[in-house]
Amino acid sequence: MRREARLKQEYAHLYPGLESDAWESAAVLADKVLACRLLLPSGGFVLSDRALSTGHFEFRGGLPPRGAAPATLAADPRAGASLDAALTGAD
Repeated sequence: MRREARLKQEYAHLYPGLESDAWESAAVLADKVLACRLLLPSGGFVLSDRALSTGHFEFRGGLPPRGAAPATLAADPRAGASLDAALTGAD
């Protein structure tokens, strides 16, 4: 499933031209937000490291954000070899 996002109703006034509460492709929505910021700059708005703020938008589907911590150690693919080594006493 593709990653989707929607603008929260309470932040709609910050994003003129975007429909709030409508699910849309996160990539397409990010392009719209960046284009709006380039065409209609706001003196009080600063872009962060992501075009779609997790505070202003909700997300569903797709992969979790890059760099997100796994929910459990068992879900972390990097921990597999270390966990096996620790359980068997191997280094």
